[in-house]
Amino acid sequence: MQHPVVRYAVLALGIGLCIAVMMPVVPFLASARGAAGPTASDAIHPVQAALAMAVGAAACTAVACAVGRLINAAVGLFVLGCGVAVLAGRCGTILDAAFDGDRLLPMAVETIAWGGAVLVMSAAVFRASGPLLDLPARDPKGPFVAEVFNVDALRGALAGLVAVAIAWFLLRTDMKGQALGTAVVAGALTAIVARRMQPGVQPILLMAAPVLAIGLAQLLTALTLTVPVDAAVTAGALPGWSRAMPIDVAAGALIGVPVGLGWSKPSHQGE
Repeated sequence: MQHPVVRYAVLALGIGLCIAVMMPVVPFLASARGAAGPTASDAIHPVQAALAMAVGAAACTAVACAVGRLINAAVGLFVLGCGVAVLAGRCGTILDAAFDGDRLLPMAVETIAWGGAVLVMSAAVFRASGPLLDLPARDPKGPFVAEVFNVDALRGALAGLVAVAIAWFLLRTDMKGQALGTAVVAGALTAIVARRMQPGVQPILLMAAPVLAIGLAQLLTALTLTVPVDAAVTAGALPGWSRAMPIDVAAGALIGVPVGLGWSKPSHQGE
């Protein structure tokens, strides 16, 4: 599909559908305060909240697959990220988590779980959409799993460490907008660095790299923090990566990595 008007129409329709799919998930995240909590574990019914998010993400993935087939996989994942970001924007922040008595360890585990989910969604969209035009498949006749997991892809995924540095540097407040914005910037810079490190690799695993890297950093903080979360938040002692909620990190990666891929694409390449 080459006509810009049609591409933009498909993009807008895909974003609209993903938003429509994710909005009904918000009530399932209601915490004891009545508002949507920052994590599934903070909800009154955590299992139902997790299942609702999984169903919403699966439906958005289906939309992303359709958009990916019409445009490309990166745009499809961007559309998926917009849906997740709308849900993230309705959820609470680290302040809500701290004063609801949440602990950092479950939040870190949830971020890592989102990393696994992002990898599955990325693989599904790339499987349905095919490789990016400027990044041919390593082996068109080989197994798809080899496109996801290979030495070069694993090396490129190390760029996810950039996301940890960006979160530490930029995320200084407890505002939701700053958490989402930082996650998007972290995803974009991760993609740019990965393109320089491993320019010929399909970015399937790369989509999850920022989420997994930040999740592991959150896990380290959870295991080493010696004061209660509310005290750490009040004192401003939490590192940036622990101020972002799991869904913020996932949404930022799904939006930011495709943006970074677009920015770092050779100018002579088409869609």
